[in-house]
Amino acid sequence: MESINPVKDYYRILEVHQEASREVIDRAYKALARKYHPDAYPPEKQVWANLRMQEINEARDVLCDPVRRAAYARYRKTEFWRVFWREGLSGLSRHWAGKS
Repeated sequence: MESINPVKDYYRILEVHQEASREVIDRAYKALARKYHPDAYPPEKQVWANLRMQEINEARDVLCDPVRRAAYARYRKTEFWRVFWREGLSGLSRHWAGKS
């Protein structure tokens, strides 16, 4: 069986609700940017922090743009049902938990 490439959960990455306003998303982004900024970590963890910041930036970019956010919501819904019909509830559990 093919491996599952999970949909990134931008809401989980930014630690906000799906119905969060742009202001809430911006506040969450700023808090996470301070927490995970690579300069706040020792050299051996800066690569990890940089990857985390890229993920946080990507999530903010998508969720703050109304057109991209709507497309993301449609894609998540389609992906949810595709996995459900192919693998059932256990597949959904693995898929949305980020495990394949």
